[in-house]
Amino acid sequence: MLGMSRSEPGVNLYSRKVLIQAHAKNLFPEWLRFLKGVVDSEDIPLNISRETMQDSSLMQKLNRVLTGRFIKFLEEQSAKDPAQFDIFFNEFGRFIKEGIISDFAHREPLGKLLRYESSTTPKGQKSSLADYVSRMPADQKEIYYLLAPNRESAETSPYYEVFAARKYEVLFFYDPWDEFVMDNLATFEGKSIKSAERADLSIETPEAKEGELTASQAEDLSKWIKEVLKDRVNNVRPSKRLVDSPAVVTESDGGLTTSMRKIFKAMRKEGMPEPEAKYDLEINPAQTVIVRLDKIRATDPSLAQKVAEQVYDNALVAAGVLEDPRAMLRRLNELLESVLTKS
Repeated sequence: MLGMSRSEPGVNLYSRKVLIQAHAKNLFPEWLRFLKGVVDSEDIPLNISRETMQDSSLMQKLNRVLTGRFIKFLEEQSAKDPAQFDIFFNEFGRFIKEGIISDFAHREPLGKLLRYESSTTPKGQKSSLADYVSRMPADQKEIYYLLAPNRESAETSPYYEVFAARKYEVLFFYDPWDEFVMDNLATFEGKSIKSAERADLSIETPEAKEGELTASQAEDLSKWIKEVLKDRVNNVRPSKRLVDSPAVVTESDGGLTTSMRKIFKAMRKEGMPEPEAKYDLEINPAQTVIVRLDKIRATDPSLAQKVAEQVYDNALVAAGVLEDPRAMLRRLNELLESVLTKS
């Protein structure tokens, strides 16, 4: 279950009630190794050798037909008894996900079996991708997901704000490997599947909020923050996707999400170079911290620089990618001291 070792296949192959092979290999794909039972096929001759059987087109046909029938059985059960299927998926969902990654021939039908919590379902209740698509508004073109430690973190994530504002449903993932599953699945019923971190969405605001920075002020502030952060950040720009958060970081190349980068780093062997990470910073021109930062950078440059650095580190914390918090904590204490001195 944890992927630490491989178990033997659990299905025995018979021909007319005569055992041909115990724990028959290649009868089912590797991801179905949790199955237990027997297959009795009258098409297999009793005198077939093991070596011939492994390479025979008959075994390939049996593999294809049996796998297809089992997936169809699971699909029928999910419609007939959703509650019982959810119990099954909680126990064996990891194998279904492995199948999507490793079994190209059955990737699409396996996608119908996936179940996840979403922003429109109660906590603990899961939805299929087909149900998600059926609820999509006409102007939504993609299926969106967000990886977070839990539902509370997902709903308060800065990456979720634009979706909540536009009333777009988002699937919530709590298993980091689900991102790899979705990268392999790629599409479902003609809809592209995309991480909320990569989504190119904006919040349509017909008129500026009171006190919001103008477009030119936001651009000037972005350039100044870039000068302060120097090589720590790839680019700084005004954001059109934030509602309440001051800032958010995104991958500069768009190829990896922050969680994928953490997985690759954890898998890195000793001596291998670390995956290079440089993020873009998006600032919210309507958020109070950003508005006041723009005002004090002319009157108190030293304080403004500390605030800019803290805004960036806070965005890294929100994304879960701040590796060494010691400099941030020292700066935060200095900011607290400054506030308390002035109060």
